[in-house]
Amino acid sequence: MRQGDLLASFLFLIVVEGLPKVLREVDKRRLLKALKIGRNEVDVNMFQFFDDIMFMCKNNVQNIVTIKSILRCFELASGA
Repeated sequence: MRQGDLLASFLFLIVVEGLPKVLREVDKRRLLKALKIGRNEVDVNMFQFFDDIMFMCKNNVQNIVTIKSILRCFELASGA
């Protein structure tokens, strides 16, 4: 499949559906310090759009290592 293929975005959504579950597990283990948003200080660690993902976390080395590890595992699992 090539970039721009009509099915590419749909397949991307199917593949990354497990990513929020991984981030919840990482959050439970307190390996990623999420940003606190709003008056109620809701923890936010990721925004997922149609064909894009944005990680949101505090700026520290532990968070960078954690996100890099998650993305590396995702890469290995997807065969990219």
